[in-house]
Amino acid sequence: MRVKNIGVLAVLFLFTACASIPKETVLLSQTLGSDLQILHQSHNDITDLYFKKIENDINSFVDDVYVPFVIHYALKSQLQDYKDGKPCLYSVIELAGKQEGEEEAKAAINDMQEFLEAAQNQISGKRKELLLPIKQQHSEITKSINQSYENALTANRTITAYLQSLRKLKGTQQEALSMIGLEGADTLLTNSLVKVSEQVEKAVETGKKIDAQSDDAYKQIQKITNQIKEITNKKQSNGEK
Repeated sequence: MRVKNIGVLAVLFLFTACASIPKETVLLSQTLGSDLQILHQSHNDITDLYFKKIENDINSFVDDVYVPFVIHYALKSQLQDYKDGKPCLYSVIELAGKQEGEEEAKAAINDMQEFLEAAQNQISGKRKELLLPIKQQHSEITKSINQSYENALTANRTITAYLQSLRKLKGTQQEALSMIGLEGADTLLTNSLVKVSEQVEKAVETGKKIDAQSDDAYKQIQKITNQIKEITNKKQSNGEK
């Protein structure tokens, strides 16, 4: 009889223990799933924020430094051709001003349009050269982040099978994040992007000190260009372990 009672108590104990797990497990799963969705959005938001800052700094360098340089260099070249008696924008405009004929005016307009298009193409090329690496990196990191969280959400659906103790929900939640590889992911990414952003900003600030009309302007601009490309071509961590 005593043995029988012990057996019944053991069964009741096991039943009670098993019955108490699902309630907390479901709560953990729901909480973790909700947290992961919020973390996912926050992760993407902060990624977009820092990449936008980097792109703005690059655009600022192009607009404030490279554009004046290109225009000055092109006009200087045209002026030298004019002094040398070669066909150029200055001579066409001068001819249109002297003769005031329709053909001369059209020729001057066409030459000015070609001049502007050539300058715009060169400026667009420089902008693309500097922005393309960072845009590609932004796309790759965003894709990797999305994949990481998709994997995490999938893991969350089965993670209860690996949980043995649910006494402290918060502690277990942190263990779960660690198990699925997302613990500290936002911090790693943020630190990485902050560093890139600061380096690009510093390079741009240096570039803005360049005198676009100086003889070594091209060399200095190319140096800043290479610095920015070197910074933005580095692979950034998305927080995966």
